[in-house]
Amino acid sequence: MSVSELTLTETLRLALERPPHWLQAASSALQAPDWVALNLDDLREGDILILTAAECTEEILREAQRKNAALVIVIGKINDLPPNFSLPLAYTDERVDKRTLQKRLMAVLINARAATIERGAHIHAQMAQLEAEGRGLEGLVQAMSEMTARGVILQDKRGSILAHHPSTTLAAIWQDILAQFSELRPLPEAFLDRKRLGSQPTIHCQDLGGGLGCLIAPVVVGEVARGYLSLVGVQGEFDSLDYLVAEQGGLVLAIEMARNKAIRETEKRLKGDLLNALLQEILTPRDARLWLQTMGLNPQQAHVALRFMWDTPSAPSRRRLETIINGEIAQRGLRAIVHPMGSEVICFCPLASATARPQEAIALAEAILRQAQREYPQAIVRCGIGTPALEVGEWRVSFSRAGQALDMARRLNERAPLYYPDLSVYRLLLQLEHSPELIAFQEEILGNLLATENPQEFINTLEAFFAHNGNLSQTAEALYIHRNTLVYRLERIAAITNIDLDKPENRLAIQLALHIYRMTRPLEER
Repeated sequence: MSVSELTLTETLRLALERPPHWLQAASSALQAPDWVALNLDDLREGDILILTAAECTEEILREAQRKNAALVIVIGKINDLPPNFSLPLAYTDERVDKRTLQKRLMAVLINARAATIERGAHIHAQMAQLEAEGRGLEGLVQAMSEMTARGVILQDKRGSILAHHPSTTLAAIWQDILAQFSELRPLPEAFLDRKRLGSQPTIHCQDLGGGLGCLIAPVVVGEVARGYLSLVGVQGEFDSLDYLVAEQGGLVLAIEMARNKAIRETEKRLKGDLLNALLQEILTPRDARLWLQTMGLNPQQAHVALRFMWDTPSAPSRRRLETIINGEIAQRGLRAIVHPMGSEVICFCPLASATARPQEAIALAEAILRQAQREYPQAIVRCGIGTPALEVGEWRVSFSRAGQALDMARRLNERAPLYYPDLSVYRLLLQLEHSPELIAFQEEILGNLLATENPQEFINTLEAFFAHNGNLSQTAEALYIHRNTLVYRLERIAAITNIDLDKPENRLAIQLALHIYRMTRPLEER
């Protein structure tokens, strides 16, 4: 980078620890000068003049304007400018003496490339110190915003916002900007392959519309892009400092994210061990309560089991499903236990209150299924939800019932989460599933119907008929057939089965047989 490539504004931003406050902004195209003066006697045309707030009198400013200085930079806050004062002027609230600031500015002017490299190393050291102090992602993002005077947003690989901080100029519209980032904006083409991006990280300038833009940089952990760092500002105003902060900040954020990931993995392993111990009932109630408390969980709080699994040939990995579940839980700020087990992912969700129906757990399950559908449209996730466990000793019961609900969700081809109490009569039928009498009952009622050339049409007709409580008009409308066609079909069914559909006990028998059929038919027929 040569001196001619630096503008006056860029020179000042590289030399200062924090962005200056402009009372009269410099033209973005104005090139950097050759010298920095500390007083009027040394000032020549086109130089930068450094003053303290005490020295910043109207007389001195008028003289600086008469000598045609390029810029006046004031150490300390000032509020007003003299009338008709036309020079660019900025002040800094850094605690720095004039001589030190002069050295910094001259270093940038004499060798811009070396000064840029040195500033990058300094930014990295600052960020690393904050990371070591445990400031977390929010603290690091705030520091980057203060260094650049840009809004800063950190997202994970799925686009969820992990931390953000607005600049002063964007504060009024920050929520609108966050909403735009929350909508999974299309990433630059170079960012689509996260593994390739991890090995060849690049910083990209992206237009946000409305005169705004952002610098987007990958956060690389283990040679894979695990997140995205964006600096938001006025399009066309990004400079060397912004690129330095995006580059060096991304490196330190990667360390923090890797540390957080290691902590999460350790917590997940410990929670998994706890869950296995609870389900196998190898802990005393006292030990179980102590372990839950150690993990930051409330043993007095009601929990409910949710069990998830892919139900598609060539489905995505179980790890992918676990990532989706953890993402939805994190968005809700829940202290849940998530643990893979066989082909399933188990979740014990805390409940705000011990209500009869765990609506928040059902809403969580619905959100997980929606997210899975968005990410993997060709794959199907099934979910079973157990009954609320009011104490630790009931977790195993909730887990078992969630398993039964999951099993029935697969058998019934249910796309929504299936809550165990909603199984209704299936709860009884599951206990008799392998009973010869159960199959014999179904065969007696539906055998002749299932032996016809097109049995599914008759089965669908009966299911719609009972779903609409025997209302012929509603049933015909649901099946998209004429009412007379429906009447004819029902007469055919009565003749084939030799059952009078007008008798309530016969209707009950057929409904029960239909439930058995739905539960026991082969998976490939569902």
